[in-house]
Amino acid sequence: MALARVRLEAVRGAFKRAWGAYRKHAWGMDEIKPISNKSHDWLHLGATMIDCLDNLWIFGLKAEFDEAKEWVATKLSFSRAVGISMFETVIRIIGGLLSAFELSREAVFLRKAEELAGLMMYSFKANPETGVPCTTISLDGSRRCTFPTWTQRNAILAEFGTIQLEFKYLAHHTGRKEFWEVAERQIRNVRGRTQPAGLYPNFMSPKTLRWTTTKVSMGALADSFYEYLLKQWLLTQRTEPYLRTMFDEAMLGMARSMVARSTPSELVYIADYVSEGKLVHKMDHLACFAGGMLAVGAQHGGEFDREYMTLAERIGETCYEFYRRTTSGLSPEFMSFVGGSDPKVPRNAAYNIGRPEAVETFFIMWYYTRDPKWREMGWEVFSSFERHARTPSGWAALKDVNNPAKLDDKMESFVLAETMKYLFLLFDSSYPIPLDKYVFNTEAHPLGTFDASAFTSAAPPKRR
Repeated sequence: MALARVRLEAVRGAFKRAWGAYRKHAWGMDEIKPISNKSHDWLHLGATMIDCLDNLWIFGLKAEFDEAKEWVATKLSFSRAVGISMFETVIRIIGGLLSAFELSREAVFLRKAEELAGLMMYSFKANPETGVPCTTISLDGSRRCTFPTWTQRNAILAEFGTIQLEFKYLAHHTGRKEFWEVAERQIRNVRGRTQPAGLYPNFMSPKTLRWTTTKVSMGALADSFYEYLLKQWLLTQRTEPYLRTMFDEAMLGMARSMVARSTPSELVYIADYVSEGKLVHKMDHLACFAGGMLAVGAQHGGEFDREYMTLAERIGETCYEFYRRTTSGLSPEFMSFVGGSDPKVPRNAAYNIGRPEAVETFFIMWYYTRDPKWREMGWEVFSSFERHARTPSGWAALKDVNNPAKLDDKMESFVLAETMKYLFLLFDSSYPIPLDKYVFNTEAHPLGTFDASAFTSAAPPKRR
């Protein structure tokens, strides 16, 4: 216990160091550059500030929390947010505001989240027949609304499928049913459509709702959609059982069609599905979230609980190997399992930007099993960040995990909001965010569960 306390304080210290630099050099901006101490804006919404509100509360930094609350109340404006990501705005900004409200019950956070969501509602009307929201939006009143050219103007599964926790929570706490309806419609759009291997492809036409690819991933482009199937069911206190059914069916499809073992170490990994019988043998670090997702899914007396926990453990162990097998002890963006061989660092994926998914799984596995190996893995990862990415202002990105002398002057808000939060919770033996009462959104913002009967009394969306 004493060792855990020492490690907890080390994580708290790393966060306070980074927060202090942000406060001094980039206050109100989206990010601080941790080498030059310059600022970077890309959402124009104070992303690091809002992404870290719940951290300030959980880490016990109440004076800093009150200072940030004052900025939100008096300085947070949405009119400069032009050409921004709908997805990132939902998970980082709305999610951050709602989590701050959940923990503190300060009404200003709910008001700001409601105002922001109201400004975003136009994006669901660009395709009125389907209600699929645009990928890129503007909050300056221009109502610009586009889909990316690199997807041939198709919608991305992880983006329109990762708004439900935030919008449903907002609907419950504001009484505005339209927030619920636009989120629920996205599930209705995909439910029961013919899909390869029982899974959901990465791209869909926002006009016709047809899948425009057969490719399936548990990493980039799709990951959080699967997570939100399970977490919607939990957030609404299991009042939408069809979501649990969709989740279980998808996990069965993943296990049958995407899970593989490496040679000779027999590491379990999740490959990308291309088509029947064809896989790309790589695994994104992003896909490391699946271990934690499966562990959460195994706690509710379901048919597949034992299988979920076994697979969750194997995935967590593989993701630890993503770190252990590099010179720096830090993971690349993805690992290649060429021909099913043991993982190698591809040259085009050698960078590390401080992603949280592995330590997310370590925390959740520790929470449910109390196996000390998960804390040891997490401490090794934290120590590697401190050894190779540390600057006086936070953790810089690494250009090459096998050549850690090369740093990049970049620190995403999720480094503080997610990676440091999950490490903190891993070593906090008081368990301030009990997983039977809170559900984490995909940006690690805890939201309290609620009785959704006012919204779920109607019949669930039917299969097509």
